[in-house]
Amino acid sequence: MNLQPASIEDIPVGQPLLWDLYDNTGKIVLAKGAVVSSREQLEQLGELKREAEKAHEPVQHGTFPPQGVKPQIGERIQFRLLARSSQIHYSAKLIGYIAKQTILVTVPLVNGSPLILLDGEQIEMRMVTGSNIVVFKTAIQRICISPVHYMHLDYPTSMRMQKLRKSPWARVNLDATVSTAGGARQIARIVNLSTDGAQLIAPPIGNKGEAIRVAFDAALDGLKTTLDLEARIMRVQEANDAERMATYGVSFSNTSIEHALWLKALIYKHIAEGGLA
Repeated sequence: MNLQPASIEDIPVGQPLLWDLYDNTGKIVLAKGAVVSSREQLEQLGELKREAEKAHEPVQHGTFPPQGVKPQIGERIQFRLLARSSQIHYSAKLIGYIAKQTILVTVPLVNGSPLILLDGEQIEMRMVTGSNIVVFKTAIQRICISPVHYMHLDYPTSMRMQKLRKSPWARVNLDATVSTAGGARQIARIVNLSTDGAQLIAPPIGNKGEAIRVAFDAALDGLKTTLDLEARIMRVQEANDAERMATYGVSFSNTSIEHALWLKALIYKHIAEGGLA
């Protein structure tokens, strides 16, 4: 069974549940269809999990662009070359498209130089447009180098689309530093991230309800910054291993507009790379 953390913010109060909720041992604590009466009831249950395949909106199939969705020029696209290492994702931007003929995107830079691509190479494209993630396979029609490096892609005959939740979570692997109210600092690893909070693994950093700060580096399209966020511990799952590492669910608060934009962009980047949690 593939379980993932269930944020309290994603669980509706006063409405039937769309999935079973489990505790840390994998035991069902609330069945699908049950109605949660209050937020306090959820907090008493502790850390919850749900089946990953039931946590998201269903995948829809259709043609590009999706009905009712108009991709914007300059939107970020993530792609991988199917005949090369499937683990490497490249970032490009949408230049435009001609319906049923071609899609134009920029050629990404690698160490300051345009990525070497070949006509006919098969690629998988992912883009977050509006509140949807769109995935389709295509091939390079032609590489152009003037006036800038860009490429024409075959117009996709089909695509998959999935609607994102209001506050989507992304699987990440980010090194972070956690500072407690008493001034202690610990190295942590963020494994799930949203604009509202994070799930991180760390040595003992505090108890439920305590205030902390979470700082980590972020990089996007050649830009770099350090996010230093005010947070509060919402859930703690104690570990049994010798290293005494525990899993913490934290909620961000008083996030600045700049940091909120960085979080959203970072999350969408990881989702576009296949990291939808």
